[in-house]
Amino acid sequence: MALRKAAGAALCLALLGAPAFAQISSEGGPIYINSARTESLENERKVILAGNVDIQQGTARLRADTVTIRFTGKPGGGGTSIVGGFGQVENIIAEGNVYYVTPELKAKGDRGVYELATDTITITGKVALMRERDVAEGETLRMEVKNRRTTLEGGSGRTRMVIDPSTQPGQNQ
Repeated sequence: MALRKAAGAALCLALLGAPAFAQISSEGGPIYINSARTESLENERKVILAGNVDIQQGTARLRADTVTIRFTGKPGGGGTSIVGGFGQVENIIAEGNVYYVTPELKAKGDRGVYELATDTITITGKVALMRERDVAEGETLRMEVKNRRTTLEGGSGRTRMVIDPSTQPGQNQ
């Protein structure tokens, strides 16, 4: 069992470590993956990580009950890796108790999707976004990573925010 976990982690590192693939941190570098189970579905071009999934890269961390990594099938620069035929990462889907943490923010929700083509993270279901002591809540959080644009929608309700002025730039603390 330990060997299967280690092989699964090595498989995912080979998949995600290539420069053309998606990453969870803008810093790049090695990706460390822990999960209770790793399943590679070659015909479907996807890898499923299940059971207390914990992925770390640099100062970023993604935790969820399950994470599914889907591939395009198009070459992505990892041609000689263990699963070079899978191609580039198309998206990463995290489900159940999703937490995404960086030094700048913490976000949580029921489901998170990263789309490589648009460089967008969407978190849905009882969303909370925290930056320092500021908190925002809603149903759908969309973060356009490259554009540094964040949109929070209330769904059938409204968004809520608590902003602490003492943590804003230029304010005395």
